[in-house]
Amino acid sequence: MDISPGYDSRAEARDRDRLSRPEHGIYGTVLTAGLIAAQDPHADPLHEIVVDVLITVVVFWLAHGYAHAVARPFNTGGGSAGASEPLPPRGARLAWASLLASWPLARASIVPVGVLVVARLAGATVDNAQNIALWACVVLLALWGLRAGRAAGSTGWRLARQVTVSALFGVALVILESAIH
Repeated sequence: MDISPGYDSRAEARDRDRLSRPEHGIYGTVLTAGLIAAQDPHADPLHEIVVDVLITVVVFWLAHGYAHAVARPFNTGGGSAGASEPLPPRGARLAWASLLASWPLARASIVPVGVLVVARLAGATVDNAQNIALWACVVLLALWGLRAGRAAGSTGWRLARQVTVSALFGVALVILESAIH
């Protein structure tokens, strides 16, 4: 059975468009930051934190892909195609396309988790490595804000505001982490 997304339809074009937009990456970065922040660096060793974060991110990715696949008929007017449009994907093809469209959510965890591990290997305590990873998330959120702002055509002060608001969202996560621990 071929499960590659080898169909050509309006739904495929929408999926390609979703891949070029940053909302999945932003969501994945926020999710990862929240998961890292929720871990107790004094009680949990690094490997447990990494495994917990990665497993949870994968569960959210699968759930997001599943929700996208199940909701597809609602987004395409009931799933029926006109005479000139090929039928939208179903079954394994739809699941595969949905997971691919949601992949940036999972991919967004790679840098923060990598920073967490590298910081610890470089000699930081688990607590400090956690904080470094959270600040990496702040930088990533600022970059996501920059990408989203540019995609929206923002320039100058409007672009600076979008980047700042995105970064401040990450700072709020760091503050919450400090309050938790």
